Amino acid sequence: MRVAAPAREEAGRPDFHALVAAGPAAAAAAVALMASLPVLAERQSWVSWLLALSGAAALAGVHLAAFTRIRRPGLALGVQALLAYLPMLQLGALWSTAGGFFAGGLLLAVRPARALPAAGLVCVAAGLVSARGTASADAGFAAVASVGVAALVLFGTGAAARLIAEREEERRELKRRAIAEERKRFSRDVHDLLGLSLSAITLKGELVDRLVIGQPGRAKEELAELLTMSRRALADVRTVAAGYRELSLDDECRAAAAVLSAAGIRVTVARSGTGNLPPEVATALAAVLREGVTNVVRHSTASWCAFSVSKEDGTAWLEIVNDGAGGAAGGGPGSGSGLRNLVDRVESLGGTLATETGPDATHRLLAAVPVSCDEVRRHRTRDELTA
Repeated sequence: MRVAAPAREEAGRPDFHALVAAGPAAAAAAVALMASLPVLAERQSWVSWLLALSGAAALAGVHLAAFTRIRRPGLALGVQALLAYLPMLQLGALWSTAGGFFAGGLLLAVRPARALPAAGLVCVAAGLVSARGTASADAGFAAVASVGVAALVLFGTGAAARLIAEREEERRELKRRAIAEERKRFSRDVHDLLGLSLSAITLKGELVDRLVIGQPGRAKEELAELLTMSRRALADVRTVAAGYRELSLDDECRAAAAVLSAAGIRVTVARSGTGNLPPEVATALAAVLREGVTNVVRHSTASWCAFSVSKEDGTAWLEIVNDGAGGAAGGGPGSGSGLRNLVDRVESLGGTLATETGPDATHRLLAAVPVSCDEVRRHRTRDELTA
C-alpha cells in the first residue's frame, strides 16, 4: 500500500506542462476581454460592440497562431499593428488597451535590445491616445499601465510555453538517442558475447558427430563439454538482457584456447602483468579476444594462432596473430560488423584497435587500451556527454 501511495499522489497532481501550454490561450483571452470591456461598457451602437469583439478575437487568434512557436512574426506584427490602431478611428481611446497585443508580440518576436524600446513606445502611445480622448492624465497613466501589464502577461506565458515545447522536443530527442544507443549496445553485445560460444558449440557438435561411432567414450566427453558451452552461452544471453556485461579475461583466454584447439588450430597463449586490470579494460580486451578468435575459426584457413595479453607503460595490449589471412574472408574488417563494434568499444576507453595482413599471409590484430582508471573514466564521461 505504501508503494502505491506516491503513484496515487502523482496522479492527483495537475499536469504542469499542460497548464503552461494552456497559459498563452488563457492570457490572450484575458487581454482580449480587457481590451473589449471598455467598449462593451459604454452604451454605444452594436457596430462598435461587433467591431470590438471581432477585433479582440482576431488579435488573440493572431497572437496564438504566430507567437507560440514564432511562425512568420513579421506578418503577424503588421496585422497586430493594424488591428490595434485602425479600430481607434471608430472606438477612440476605449480601444487603447488593444495595443498590449502589439507590444507583447514585439517582446516575443524581436531581439530584446529593440523589443523593449519599441514596446515602451507602444505603451506611451496608448497612454497619449487615452489621455487625449478623455482629457484626463490619470486615464493616460492607466492606459500605459494596462498595456504594459498585458504585454508582459502575453510575453511571459508565450515564452514559458515556447520553452516547455523546446524542452519537450529535447526530451523526445534524448529518449530517441537513448533507445538507439541501447539497441546498438544490445546488438553489439549479442554479437560479441555469442559469436565465440556458438562457433564453439558448432565445432563441438561436428566433432561429436565424427566420434560417436568409432570413439563413443571420447564423444561422451566432448558432449559434456558441449553442454557446458551451451549453458555458458545461455548465461551470456542473460547478462546481455540484464545489461550486465563484465567479462572475465582469464575465462576468455581459456575458452579461446579451447575453441582453437577444437578447430584443429595449434594455439599459443602468452600473458603477463594483467592480474589487476580495471574491469572496463578487462571486459574490452575479453570482447576483442572473443571476436578475434571467432574470426580466425570462421573466416580463415589458419593452421596456427598465437595470442598474447600484457600490460606495459600504463597500457594493456592484446595481440592475435594467425597464418590464415588467405582464407575466405581473411578475418578482416569485411567479415562482418564485429570489428566495427570492437573499435567502438575500445575507442570509448581511449584505446586503439588495428588489423594488418603480412606478406607471408599472416593476419595480426592489435588492441591497446589505457589502464589508468582516471583515463578510462575521462573517456567514458566524454562519450556520455557527447551522446
